Amino acid sequence: MSPHSVGIGIGLALASASAYGFNIVYARMATQAGVSAADLVFLRVFLMMGIATAAIGLAGGSLKVERPAWPALIAVGISSAGVGLAYFFAVSFVPVGVAAIIFYTFPLLILLASPFVEGIPFTARRLGVFALAFAGLAIAIGPALGGIDMRGVLLAALGSVIAACQFFAAAKAGARIAPPALLFWSHVIIMPIAGVVALAVGTTGWGAIAGAWFACAMTILGYLIGFALQMLAARRAPAALIGLVFCLEPVVSIAFAGLILGETLTSAQMTGSLLVLAALVASSVSELRREPKPA
Repeated sequence: MSPHSVGIGIGLALASASAYGFNIVYARMATQAGVSAADLVFLRVFLMMGIATAAIGLAGGSLKVERPAWPALIAVGISSAGVGLAYFFAVSFVPVGVAAIIFYTFPLLILLASPFVEGIPFTARRLGVFALAFAGLAIAIGPALGGIDMRGVLLAALGSVIAACQFFAAAKAGARIAPPALLFWSHVIIMPIAGVVALAVGTTGWGAIAGAWFACAMTILGYLIGFALQMLAARRAPAALIGLVFCLEPVVSIAFAGLILGETLTSAQMTGSLLVLAALVASSVSELRREPKPA
């Protein structure tokens, strides 16, 4: 990869992180207006499937998936549905800043699980990074637990765990399945899951969605733009470097929550957030050093 290509990749990753950041803020705005989180996930998946189908048709791509790759593909679809539902439902119960602090610990869970899943040696540095993040969470969330809806805390934590599982499933599926087919079929799997959850918790109907149309549109638009830019960034820069850039995503989420929703963090939450961010950066820098240097 040339320096110019890497620079473009970094810019695309920054734009993607920003899009994801305001996506979750508007998701909270929509859920606060009475729109179900499951309805939001279903709508964005429906639109993504339409875009993916059109793109594959225009580009002439193949949707063929070999039989041995289907278990990993199904795991990607199920975990992707779980991530979206858990995170969106989390911000319907707690402020974006609190949910973001908890949810964006999933890179650290990946770091912790890698020795068991991928056979990567477990080092003292990895343990130190995880301890730093845990301390940050304890400082940010611990003192305020009495005033925080625990449903949101548990859902954000569940989303973090599922996101870590999604990473390993996607890595395995991506090695065997072409990106267009992976994108299309994973969303085919997500759609019925989101639909069943929507029916189980009760759909809000088009009236509620129409009443919060701007927040819903911005939620879906942020996801579509963020996903597209993330895919483009991954083609132009090393994965570890992209991961380092995406450490800014929770910061963007918290910043947009302050600007758009007027949410503010307490001093303890700010301190804890900075510690978690430091742990994320440290883990990404460590992975970047392991990235093979381009010829």
